[in-house]
Amino acid sequence: MFSKKLRSIPPAAKIAISFAFVIFIGSLLLTLPISNLESSETTYFDNLFTTVSMVCVTGLFILPVATSYTVFGQIICILLMQIGGLGLMTILATLITRMGKKMRYSNTIAVKEALNREELGDFKTYLGSILKYTFIIEGIGMLLLAIRFVPDLGLARGLFVSLFLAVSGFCNAGFDNLGAISLLEYVHDPLVNLVITSLIILGGIGFSVWFDVTQNIQSVIKNKCRSGWKRTYRMLKIHTRLAINMTIALIIVGTLVFLVVEWNNPNSIGNFTFGEKVLASFFQTVTMRTAGFATLDYELVEPFSLLFFVGTMFIGGSPGGAAGGIKTTTFALVALLIISEIKGQKHVNYAHHTIPIEVIRRAIVIVATFALFLMAGVSILMLVEDQPFLYLLFEAVSALATVGVSVNLTPELSQISHIVLMILMFVGRIGPITILLSLSRKSKLTKDQQYAKTSILIG
Repeated sequence: MFSKKLRSIPPAAKIAISFAFVIFIGSLLLTLPISNLESSETTYFDNLFTTVSMVCVTGLFILPVATSYTVFGQIICILLMQIGGLGLMTILATLITRMGKKMRYSNTIAVKEALNREELGDFKTYLGSILKYTFIIEGIGMLLLAIRFVPDLGLARGLFVSLFLAVSGFCNAGFDNLGAISLLEYVHDPLVNLVITSLIILGGIGFSVWFDVTQNIQSVIKNKCRSGWKRTYRMLKIHTRLAINMTIALIIVGTLVFLVVEWNNPNSIGNFTFGEKVLASFFQTVTMRTAGFATLDYELVEPFSLLFFVGTMFIGGSPGGAAGGIKTTTFALVALLIISEIKGQKHVNYAHHTIPIEVIRRAIVIVATFALFLMAGVSILMLVEDQPFLYLLFEAVSALATVGVSVNLTPELSQISHIVLMILMFVGRIGPITILLSLSRKSKLTKDQQYAKTSILIG
């Protein structure tokens, strides 16, 4: 009877339930005495907030990891970030298929939805590749970070910190176990900055993009193709090209904007050398789109920089990865729709391909629902907090886009605001559309009816 009810649960609801289950178990584990330092002042609510933030790969916290949790507790944190980044259903599905067992069709659909994958074919190989590439990239990141942290912190501590940061970076979680000021001490360190940003980009670009790029590179090497990088690039899927192009464009534009705005600000990068300014601007741009690390105090940057970063956080990373936000491709489709309307074109085209109207509609709905959740969250924060609007907006979009950066505001907020932020983080990780679908009850009487056409004035 129970298994029959479980099978009848819609895929969207299964995704939401799986994340909620991990959050509940994780909050209990972090509350155990073995997980907390003797000097720790965490309550269950603090641990719940941290767990939500970790499973939703956000990075906001009430109390720092380093001063709250033991090594055991920090290992639990690593597992929570890893599960949050990949998704519980993805991990379970991988284990089930690796054991030679078949998944039910409804569960396969749920995992497909969680991964934003269109096709169901070759699912076992796809799932296995996700775990394999994840551990390889995180392992390489850990070894590179160890070059810096082992000499600074000793072998055991240095390796553990490197592992924590590698998992956190790749999963776009934004947590660290160094202290309460993120990576501010490493603002001028090229190794730490470049490794962390590389992990963030790889984790946020989307699994489908990895495999498409990898398969094309392997094909070129196998066939000894010397047709040039342009033709090789055109062999990539349209989605892959759009995701890569948007990622590069947002990073370049964001870096230049922050560099120009903060150039003479002595509180941020004003006193840095040119190379240090570029490195700091690049890091903030990458982390602001989805990760949550910081090498600068955002309370000291110009208001325009905060407002600009609200926009980049809103966009976020790419679909099918650990990133949050409306996603780069969604933003690109809405922008292309606007351009096509200005030009008077009936269809939305990209790279000599026409985008189906159903995809465009879904992109618009995602942006609209994301904006509605953000407005609701900011409105509640404004009602209960006596803080500048820009700071509250920054905090809310950071939570909803699962970014995790803060203007040192999170610990100062009331419990009501913390609950609002937890809801925003959960909605942002699962996706506003998925949340609404999981709550809706589809009626058999509902039909897709079409009536006589009419016209309504807009604009």
